[in-house]
Amino acid sequence: MSGIDAVKKIVETEEEARRIVEEARQRAQQIISQASNEAEGVREQVLADARRRREEMLTRAREEAEKEAVKSEKETEKLIENYGRAFEERKNDAVRKAVDLILQK
Repeated sequence: MSGIDAVKKIVETEEEARRIVEEARQRAQQIISQASNEAEGVREQVLADARRRREEMLTRAREEAEKEAVKSEKETEKLIENYGRAFEERKNDAVRKAVDLILQK
């Protein structure tokens, strides 16, 4: 191989190396872009799942609160009813005792 052939081979090898490096750079850029897009997709999916779980939790909490409120309201109504009956019974006893006291004097 002559000196000129050797120089041509070196130039060809350098050009081939530049081409390989450029292809590698472009492929790396594609991989980075694809990974970024996939990461954004995963992020959006995670956020959507978190929103869905939050809504489910809020719905369950609201339903439980409403059920508890209805239960509490029924208990309160029952207590008011019991207090009303007790008041009427004691009122009648008080009136009877007052009448007895008045009649005894």
